[in-house]
Amino acid sequence: MHDKEQKQKAKAFSEFWKDKGYEKGQSQQFWIQLLTDVYGVQNPSEFIEFEDQVHIDKKYGFIDGYIPATKVLIEQKSMDKDLRKGIRQSDGSVLNPFQQAKKYIAELPLSRHPKYVITCNFKSFLIYNMENPNRRT
Repeated sequence: MHDKEQKQKAKAFSEFWKDKGYEKGQSQQFWIQLLTDVYGVQNPSEFIEFEDQVHIDKKYGFIDGYIPATKVLIEQKSMDKDLRKGIRQSDGSVLNPFQQAKKYIAELPLSRHPKYVITCNFKSFLIYNMENPNRRT
C-alpha cells in the first residue's frame, strides 16, 4: 500500500470510529479493521490474539490484545476513559491502563513479554517501548 492510499484509509477508519468505542463490544472489531484496512494485514485473526487469560492474585485478568509476531500487548479502554488516569479495577485498586498492562506482563512467561505496550481508548493511542517503559512514544 502506498503512503497516500494508507493516509486515505486511515482517515476513513478514523471517520468510521468517530464517536464509537465501547470496550467490551467493539474492541476486537476495531483492531481487526485497523490491521486490515489501515495496515494491510491479511488474515488479521491469525495475527492477533484476543482476551488471553492471565492468573493474578487468585483471580483472572484478560489481556485485550496480543500480537506475538511483533510482541505487542494491547490494553483497550472505552472512549470515555483517560489513558493517563487511574481506573478502579475489580480488586479495588486504581491503575492507569499502562499499570494494568504491567500487572499482566508480570504474570506472563518471559518469552511472551511484550516489546511494546499500546494503550488505546478508540480516540488515542499511547505506545510504550518496554526497553524504556517510562517514556511514551
